[in-house]
Formats: sequence, structure tokens, C-alpha cells
Amino acid sequence: MELRRLEHFLTVTECGSFGRAASQLGMTQSGLTKSIQTLEKTIGVPLFIRHSRGVEPTKYGKSLAQHATPIGVHVKNALSDIEALKSGHAGSLNIGISPTWLMEDVLPRVIMDLVVDRPGLNLGLFSRVSSKELLETLRSGELDIIIGTEQVGISDENIEITYLTEDIHGVIVRKGHPILKHPSNSVSDFDRYGWIIREEGTLYRQRLEVLYMDQGRALPPPVIETNSIAFTLTSIASTDHLSVSRDADIKSLGFEGIEMLDFPFKWVRKVSVMRRRDAPLSDVGREFIQELVNTFAN
Repeated sequence: MELRRLEHFLTVTECGSFGRAASQLGMTQSGLTKSIQTLEKTIGVPLFIRHSRGVEPTKYGKSLAQHATPIGVHVKNALSDIEALKSGHAGSLNIGISPTWLMEDVLPRVIMDLVVDRPGLNLGLFSRVSSKELLETLRSGELDIIIGTEQVGISDENIEITYLTEDIHGVIVRKGHPILKHPSNSVSDFDRYGWIIREEGTLYRQRLEVLYMDQGRALPPPVIETNSIAFTLTSIASTDHLSVSRDADIKSLGFEGIEMLDFPFKWVRKVSVMRRRDAPLSDVGREFIQELVNTFAN
């Protein structure tokens, strides 16, 4: 199977039209049609269903797209690295990272040292609040490595994990909050104050849902639902609402007016570098990971 035909197939899938795909690829529509027909003949199944609005992939096409998309990304990355080396540059590296880690001293220092040591490096930094989202982006092949919290119960053998440090997470309130005067042993005591928490499906939200479920109750609807760390901490520092955060976020953003409760949990989670085993890592990627390990070990 020729890589250019895979590129043609993925472009048609993305555009939903042979005409738009041909224009994007800079080729004639008849030439693109012939390329797809050759690919269908090679595989032995139809890849697209044609209708009045364009085309959509068949069940075979959807399966091929799922497996071919990471291949396409890796090929583009490889060609980009080759072009960089030909022009005297130092290759490329795409890193996914939590925004608050970028505000701390360690990672920016290691990143800038890397840039200084490798003039011409094509470095991409992509920020996501959710480590779960970062992991999904890594799996799709858009990122070379991510730095974030290890996901509970991760079972993907294709993800290589290199431990860096630990984070402490817990329920947070403002200093002087009424609940500090009367420590609680029941999550129901929190209800009167209202939660500011992240969206459904996030680990923080799931953690609270389980705590309430263990006491035979449902988690009350949040007062505010947000994935903004800065907004959450600002709101907690100036109201009687509650939330969940990591201790490092509070310190890195300078919120001295916030305390973390011992109840209902202080949750220690590992922070690691993660990469895909089936995706070749460049020399600069390996160098970066090793420098992170050395830095956090000191």
C-alpha cells in the first residue's frame, strides 16, 4: 500500500468530498478518484459511500481511518525531521503539559536549556488542564510526549511511563472558612457551601461522586463547573465555596489564602513523562526526558 494513497484517503475522509480533497491536495478530482479506486482494489473493500452532500467512509473506511491516522501523523513528523536535518535544524518535539507546570520553575528552565543547546529546534508546547485529554492526544499521535498526572487504572501497554515526582490533591477552602472551626467527618456537611468543580468524567469529579455514593447520597449539582484553575482558586479564596485542587497549583499561583483539608482525602498522585512505545522518539526527545529525570531527582 503506497503512503500517498493513504494520504489521499485520509484527506477525503477529513473533507467529506472528493472535490474539496482534490483541491486541498493540489490534484485533479479524476486523479484522486482513480487513486482511491486503486486503494479499494488493493484492500478489496469499498471505502466510501457517495451521497448528494459528498462522501462518508464505510465501516471498512472508518476502520482504516482509525489505524491510518497515526501512521499519517508519524510520516509527516518523520519528513519534517528529515527536512529540518537537511536545513541544519535540530529536529522537532511536540510536548503536552498542564498549564500550571509551565508556571513553575523546573519545567520552563529545562525547556529553555534544551532550546539553547539545540539552535533551530522546532519545539511545540501544547497545554491542557486535563491529564486525561493530554493522554488521548498522545494516543492519537499528535504529541511526542506528555508531562502530567498518571491516570488511575491506566492499562495501555503501549504507553511508556517515566516517573518524575508526586502531587498532593485534596478539598480546598479559604482560610477562615467556617468548616475549619468544626472539622467534618461527613461529606454531607459540605453541601451548604456549594462545589466549584470540573466537568463530568474528570477524575476530581469522579472522586467526589464516589465519596458521596459511599455515604448513600448523590453529589449535589455544582455551583460553578469550570476547568480554569486560576478562576477556581480565585473563587475559593474569596467565597465559602469548596473545590478540589493540587497543592502545587495553589503554591505556584501564589494563593496563600487557601487551605487544603485533611478530610475527606489527601490524594497523592504520580507525575510522569508518558510516550507511546510504538512511536520512535527522536534524540532530542530522549535527551529531554533524561534531563527531566535528572532535574527532579536532585
